[in-house]
Amino acid sequence: MSELNHISQTVPDLDVASILAIHRDPKGYIGFVRKPDPAAPRLDKHGRPYPWHNLFSIRADDLRSTFPELVRFLTHDAYFTVSAYYRPAPYTNPRTGRPDVWRKEKYLSSLTACYADIDCGRQESEEPGAALTWRQAQHEVGRLADSGTIPQPSIMARSGRGIYVFWLLRDAKDPAKLPRAWPEKIQLYKACNRALNERLRLHQLPADRAAVDAARVLRVPGSIHRTARQRVSYVIQADEYGRGFVYTLPEMAAALDLPTLEGDLPEKTRSLAKSAQYRKVKNPGSTPLRSHGMRKLNALRAQDLLTLQTYRGGFLKRGMKYPDDSTSRGRRFVLTLYLNFLRGAGEDQTAVLNALQSMAANCKPPYPSDPPSDDPPLQNIMQAEYSTKSRRRWSNATLCPILGISADLAGELDLKTIRPDAVALDADRDRPHQADVIQARRDFARQYLDLVRHLTARKLAELYAEQGFTGANHQTANQDLNAIGFLVRHPPRLRK
Repeated sequence: MSELNHISQTVPDLDVASILAIHRDPKGYIGFVRKPDPAAPRLDKHGRPYPWHNLFSIRADDLRSTFPELVRFLTHDAYFTVSAYYRPAPYTNPRTGRPDVWRKEKYLSSLTACYADIDCGRQESEEPGAALTWRQAQHEVGRLADSGTIPQPSIMARSGRGIYVFWLLRDAKDPAKLPRAWPEKIQLYKACNRALNERLRLHQLPADRAAVDAARVLRVPGSIHRTARQRVSYVIQADEYGRGFVYTLPEMAAALDLPTLEGDLPEKTRSLAKSAQYRKVKNPGSTPLRSHGMRKLNALRAQDLLTLQTYRGGFLKRGMKYPDDSTSRGRRFVLTLYLNFLRGAGEDQTAVLNALQSMAANCKPPYPSDPPSDDPPLQNIMQAEYSTKSRRRWSNATLCPILGISADLAGELDLKTIRPDAVALDADRDRPHQADVIQARRDFARQYLDLVRHLTARKLAELYAEQGFTGANHQTANQDLNAIGFLVRHPPRLRK
């Protein structure tokens, strides 16, 4: 019997505890995928093998109870999403019969852990450190952590030939929660992963430079790596008091000598940006694409400006160069722009001033730093903005050159509104039609009815919310049930 066959026949229960140690948000969705069996590859319409097979998404608090029936899909070359999603894909995976996986950063709900994927155990590679065994690499990571070169890892894992290293994250304000996957937080998250990779590579540990994104999948603990013929194993690390290592994103950034930017979008503006949904219809001439109002548009622009701030590590003085060779229009200009967007989003002045103060403190150098004649106080900037009822309207054709936003940068940062027209048109083409959204929702209702045979409109509306269908309420659910031919029976009223 071959070694791989022997391992295959002795597969124990997969390590659910390690997955849940990473996914600590009970309402977050975990996606699972696997590499196809090389002996039986599935080909696309062009005759090329699929690199991945999506399997299913499942909510973290349902994982333990549902996992036993799903193990058969995950024994070999199986992967799970490191970060958590706020919903599964709104369609069923034909292979598993369960909600499918959406592996895009824009659908993330929370960031669970920074990570590094160290590609060692490759004797054939000439890259420095690639010939190290997984045990040697793990020992070297521990040495770097003990010396303070990198933060102490929360989890170390044997991935097959190489190793994974995780640094668990928590929210900066509420330790019981995970950091939300807002666009600007994702940029800081990626910066931390890049910095970890560079420090590891500097010490001859070949961390995968491409493994920095928030939509990454890594191997399921307890599964089998076919090529290496090894079982994947995760080990949770603890200090001398038995406490695990958990960090905020600013703490990770500070440990890696990255700018630790404070502040967030005001709550009302964040809510508007989060709720801003776009859709298109089959006949654009009859109902043109809208941004759901100027307030939501300005909320999204304020969010884009924060994302750009995180990417650049704070805004510079006028005339200074950013690393991408774009020239700063000045701190005062960007602060005025941010104020303009927050005002346009309908934010109250107290919240606007607090947000401006945070952005000003993040500038390099912090604003103000020069005499008042050059750097007027923030209160003066606000007074000038609110002294008139009119508010300047900005076009993307003006904003993008001023802020140094190219099509590539807008795509990399996933900017929602401050982007060249070509990027906006591409995003519009990728956006689903309203009819497709309705069809996906009703397909879900049919599939659920096949399972339960009985369903009320109120229950269906709750299921829609859980699955992430936007704008779904009791009335929508009732219309869908009628459309698919399901008669909702109401109990008869008792006559008095």
